[in-house]
Formats: sequence, C-alpha cells, structure tokens
Amino acid sequence: MTELEPITRAQTQSPSYVTCTDCGLAHDYRPIAVGEIALCQRCEAVLYRNRPHMVQMALALTLTGLILFILSNAFPLLGLSARGLMQEITLIGAGVAFWQQGYPVLAVLLLLTIVIFPLFELLSQLWILLSLQRHWPPEPAIFLFRWIHELKPWGMLEVFMLGMLVSVVKLGEMATLIVGPALWSFAFLILTMAVTSATLDDFSVWSQLKRCDGKNDESV
Repeated sequence: MTELEPITRAQTQSPSYVTCTDCGLAHDYRPIAVGEIALCQRCEAVLYRNRPHMVQMALALTLTGLILFILSNAFPLLGLSARGLMQEITLIGAGVAFWQQGYPVLAVLLLLTIVIFPLFELLSQLWILLSLQRHWPPEPAIFLFRWIHELKPWGMLEVFMLGMLVSVVKLGEMATLIVGPALWSFAFLILTMAVTSATLDDFSVWSQLKRCDGKNDESV
C-alpha cells in the first residue's frame, strides 16, 4: 500500500491530482505498481488501485452479466398455481401487469429500474472496456462512463429481488409457488454486477480514458 502526499490548494491546478472521496483531501497523483493500492494520508481511504488484468476480468464479467440478463428476461421468474390455474411472471411481465392494473407510472418506473438501466449499464461497460482494450476513440466511452455513475443509483435490482422474496413468503401460504429458471439467473446477475463494480477501479478507468483522449486532466 502507498500513501500519497497531500497538496495545497494552489497545486490543485496541476493536471495530475486525485481527491479523496471520503475526506476531500487532494493528493499528488503518481503511478503505482501492479497490485498496489494508493491510500489517503489523512483517513487512509482507498484512492485508486492498480489491479492486474482489471480490464480483462471486468470484460469477462460484463459478458457474463449480459448473458444472465438475457436469460432473466427470456424465462419466467415465478409460477403461481392455485385451484388448477397456473400463472407465470417475467421481469417485463411484472411491469406490464402494473400497467394493465392502472398504475402506468409505477409500471414505467419498474421497467426503468429493473430492465432499462441495468441493460444500459452492462452495454456501456462493454463499450468502455472494449474501447480500452482495442484502443477505440475514447469520446463515446467517456460520455457513457459519466452517465453510468449518474444512473447507477436507479438500477435497483437488489431492492426488487428483496421485494420479490418477501412476496414469495407471503404468497406461499395461499398457493403453490414454482421457481422459474429466470429467478436463478436474476440472482446471479445481481452478484455478477456487484463483482464487476468491485473489480473496476473508477480512477484507473478514467485515467486510461483520458490518456487515450490525449488530455492531461486526470483529476477526480
């Protein structure tokens, strides 16, 4: 682990500095060896990492997430059997059901948070990682990288999963529940996206994109 030296306010005009997201202290940026972690001198929070094979690992996880996303939407999540009737529901079908019952705002919000935003995040990450690996023009990747962070709080797959599990417990007393294949792929999708976020170091990605863009501003 490496502790960086703090810098003065005047030095923040330098093109190479990084600000601690926990305490706000600005540090002079310097490259670190593979496997090392740069720490804030004041609060010892992680500023950035140099993970080995970060792009390759994140790319494999992102492709896995896209496959799991397709499976989660192609098959039923749950089946409900009562009095000889069988009803199955999918991710998109949940939003459609709310729309048909007269809740259009809730239906749109549900589809945005469990379908549109997660898909946007996965496709954007794929483009960003391919841009880094294949040295594509960085401008689209920079644009997508910024919007991922803006929209990330709206991708609430974990909240939907928790609500669905609560519903399963409640409905299990009234009818027979059949777990669909999409439930398992959806659970693994949540886990895969969480691991991908933990694997990607935002500062390292941003610095690489800026270097590809030919700019010197690496401040965060």
